[in-house]
Amino acid sequence: MPLIRSANHALLRVLMRPWRRDRIDHYIRHLAIDPEEPPGPNIVRSTFQTIDGKASGLLTHTSMMIAALGVSARVVANDYFEQGVIVGEIMLYLLVALGCLRCLSVFDAYSGEPLKDAVGEELILRRELYRLCNRAAILLTLIVLISLPLLYLYVPKKGA
Repeated sequence: MPLIRSANHALLRVLMRPWRRDRIDHYIRHLAIDPEEPPGPNIVRSTFQTIDGKASGLLTHTSMMIAALGVSARVVANDYFEQGVIVGEIMLYLLVALGCLRCLSVFDAYSGEPLKDAVGEELILRRELYRLCNRAAILLTLIVLISLPLLYLYVPKKGA
């Protein structure tokens, strides 16, 4: 568990780098986080659910692309180079899948932090991580859309 917590903190530092303290405070104020609130629907819960729903959809797309690449490898890949391209694309999609899974992970309040700050940081982390995964998935899907026909049409010349 310490490895996951260390990775989580490193990820948080990287993704929150562009967030200035005043922007974080504004985001948290906008969410109206109040530990005194009774359990029930509120903006924080709604925000978590929205990110969870979007990350789930992206994870579904990513999983389908991994499966499609695995199936198409048999048809498209004739040599080690082509196999390497497809395996590389699958590995990049697996990284996106890991990001989506992190967006869906159960919230763990960090020891020593007030709940308000921990919830705010968790929401910022999930928001930025989802945004990064979404952009990566769009780019990867475009790369696959271009590369698969090229790999299929590429026929190595005998004796070359």
